[in-house]
Amino acid sequence: MKIAGWIGTILSVVLIVWAIAAEVLADYEYTNNIGSYWSLADKASTLQAKSEYLDKFAAAIEAEHLSGNNAIFLKTPDNSVEQNLAVLRTLQSRMKEIKGMDVTSFAYQQAIQQITAQEQGEADKLLSVIEGSWYLKNHVFLWDWIDVVKWCLLIGFAIVFAVLLFVSWDQDL
Repeated sequence: MKIAGWIGTILSVVLIVWAIAAEVLADYEYTNNIGSYWSLADKASTLQAKSEYLDKFAAAIEAEHLSGNNAIFLKTPDNSVEQNLAVLRTLQSRMKEIKGMDVTSFAYQQAIQQITAQEQGEADKLLSVIEGSWYLKNHVFLWDWIDVVKWCLLIGFAIVFAVLLFVSWDQDL
């Protein structure tokens, strides 16, 4: 019983360390391939730079061949990659329209405020659909509720084996 407790505890710790490493590496992979372009677009202070990074963001999504939904069940247009890409395309179009305006004009300033408000107001939802769909396609065990179930099982097994180890240890004393 004591050996089973030790083996199970060590195995649980190894699996937890592996799971943490998988989470970190997958997050880096997403950020490196897609996410950083949106972040750079958000930080850019000129419309030209914003537009270029937004184009790179859209191209990165297309290069990943993302499609479908950020859902296994309960699919809606709001969690659809295609629908969110359509919204992204409207933002790109709006930026291209604004590029031709006089930067000192009131219309230009108002358009910039609209884009900034759209980025801040709805961006989190768009980004969560894109990121979730990427995880669902590339790292399904790190996606949403599947990841939560995985962590509950890993921690549950670690606790069970640790209890087995300490119970068998008390019996040996």
